[in-house]
Amino acid sequence: MSIEKKISLLDVFEESLKKVDNEIFKRLDATIPLLAEIGTHLIKAKGKRIRPILTLAMAGQLNDFSRNPILLATAVEFIHTATLLHDDVVDESDFRRGVKTANRIWGNEASVLAGDFLFAQSFDLMVETNSLDALSSLSKASCKITQGEFKQMQISNNPNTKIDDYFEVIGGKTAQLFGSACESGIIVANGNEEQINAAHSYGFNIGLAFQIIDDVIDYTLEKNVSGKNIGDDFKLGKTTLPIILAWEKSDKNEKDFWIRTIKLLEQNEKDFEYAKNIMKKYKIIEECKKLASDFINISISSLNVFPENKYKIHLKELANESLMRTK
Repeated sequence: MSIEKKISLLDVFEESLKKVDNEIFKRLDATIPLLAEIGTHLIKAKGKRIRPILTLAMAGQLNDFSRNPILLATAVEFIHTATLLHDDVVDESDFRRGVKTANRIWGNEASVLAGDFLFAQSFDLMVETNSLDALSSLSKASCKITQGEFKQMQISNNPNTKIDDYFEVIGGKTAQLFGSACESGIIVANGNEEQINAAHSYGFNIGLAFQIIDDVIDYTLEKNVSGKNIGDDFKLGKTTLPIILAWEKSDKNEKDFWIRTIKLLEQNEKDFEYAKNIMKKYKIIEECKKLASDFINISISSLNVFPENKYKIHLKELANESLMRTK
């Protein structure tokens, strides 16, 4: 007896995503060779493509399978890729999605300019939809991403960060693009105001959960997986949710440990294991996952305003699956 393959949103929108890819490479091919090479380098590494899929799926809920959702999904992928190019320069990263980063290969200057080019291309795509509201949504998201990155720099290497500041960071740098990716799909499909707000809520809350799980992965992986190395966040002293929650519950000796390893970056080879032991002691990972689960519940409930169809079912599944990912 054969076992049926479970169908995901990736399968449902396979043909639409091919059109997004065609749009991406058509625009990259039209520019100067080095810019095209840098942009293609990261895009060909094929991330999860969650953000453009969300744009397509939201429009699909309202039966819009026209060119406009394709254009917006392409713009969303360009914005996301641009932020990754800039992030890798700021973080001085060497690898992304299991391959060498653009800044490692071509240098910081070329990577920053390539990111700027992709941002510009994304706005050109938005204009082609003739939707001022979609343009407004994604342009505001682009601004908030940058604000989130600046805020992250301000709390960097500070374990004594308030949890509200952390959520301000991930709300800007991660969740906002998820929200706008969803919202813009509904906008071009002529959804009403209630549906537009619900779509943003769905995406924004998935984005919050997505980033929390990303933070958790750094302290729970047993082995390296593509694009994520064990303990990277800890080694860089990143102020993530597990660190903030652990700091709040730590005793004086443990807080001295966090100051030495996260704030001063004075680390030895046994420190990462000790950090994980502190988190285990206070059940920090479980607390993080509970918070992420709460956001997913809000996300799924936001879909109640939409008609019952296969796209809505897959959107619910995608939300739940985001809690179980390992990379």
